[in-house]
Amino acid sequence: MIITPAQPARQVRPTFVLACCWALGIGGTTMMPLLVTNAMARLRLDEGAATMLAGAEMVGMLAGCIALPALARRWPSQLTAGALVLLVWSQVLSALTVSAPAFAMARFGAGFCEAQMIVMVGICLACHRDAERLWGVVLLLSGLAVAGVFTLLTLLPGVAAGSGIWYGLALLAAVLGLAAVRVPVLMPAPQPAVHAGHRRGRGEVWLAWGVFVGVYSVQAGVWAVSALQGERIGLSLPSIGMLLSLSSLLGFFGAVVPAIPALAARRGLTVMAALAVMSASVAGFFMAHGVAAFFVAQLVLNAAFYTIMAILNSFISARDHDGSLLSQSVVVTFAAVALGTVGAGALFQDLGGWGVILFSLLALAASVPLGLKALRGHGRISASPAP
Repeated sequence: MIITPAQPARQVRPTFVLACCWALGIGGTTMMPLLVTNAMARLRLDEGAATMLAGAEMVGMLAGCIALPALARRWPSQLTAGALVLLVWSQVLSALTVSAPAFAMARFGAGFCEAQMIVMVGICLACHRDAERLWGVVLLLSGLAVAGVFTLLTLLPGVAAGSGIWYGLALLAAVLGLAAVRVPVLMPAPQPAVHAGHRRGRGEVWLAWGVFVGVYSVQAGVWAVSALQGERIGLSLPSIGMLLSLSSLLGFFGAVVPAIPALAARRGLTVMAALAVMSASVAGFFMAHGVAAFFVAQLVLNAAFYTIMAILNSFISARDHDGSLLSQSVVVTFAAVALGTVGAGALFQDLGGWGVILFSLLALAASVPLGLKALRGHGRISASPAP
């Protein structure tokens, strides 16, 4: 497939534009723990109420991923520009309001706008001949940007607890938006739906979604109880926040592992190895007794997770003629995140770390046959040079 830009290709750096767009799409979910803490401090709420209000952003993302794909293909420039402006103002409104309903509305609006960014990346990489390489770089660059801001904010507790965090996020959206607003230029020409082998291809997508559910539920579950585990081994909350944000930042380098030439034709093997690494990391995390083991286990878990995501996202894009499959994948991940967060929280409370280890091993073990069957016969998903 050849991308046909609306203006000369030399004026646009596709990877940078896509990375900025994806960074805006994942910013809220990546920094959710910090946003919950901010809502608790500024709105004087308990953790449960603050989580529900901040969670309105995820509801907005879910609604956007359902409603926006068809509209984005029809009016890409208008919707992208409008979403970027509304995203900036949603962050500003979050800084100005001290009303819980208004705060929830602002977070819902932010999530809906973030969904537009995700949808546009999905459309641009649908059936792209070099989707695998691009996904790896996009995940890395966007992750470094968002996790870098997350790490910086954890070092500034005064800023993170006040309204300044929202002004900072508004500024980040405005700066990244200068590049992201050009993403419609990268949209490919409309692709006809391919009916030959459609049923088999759809079956492979369902299998891949099964792996999504397994790995996302584990990642979200461990993240949900990571602060509690840190406190259990004697770490302070500021130290926990710093270690987790730094492990998240460095973990994004796992996204480029599939680009290693020796692994180019071994997608199934790479995913299986990453699932095994995730299993060992979860066990190591909850058996840790010191700072080093706590940090290394979380870092390796994040790196293995993003290795799998780079492969699965490109796998989905290779079968996605209009970007709708990626949007549906986001909906699947939300279900997995909810499952992992609720399941791990309950198990940690009743059985401690061993309960979460058991939950994670079962989820990852169930992902193995699904991944093997989905990726069977598929080596490198794309080997052509980028346009």
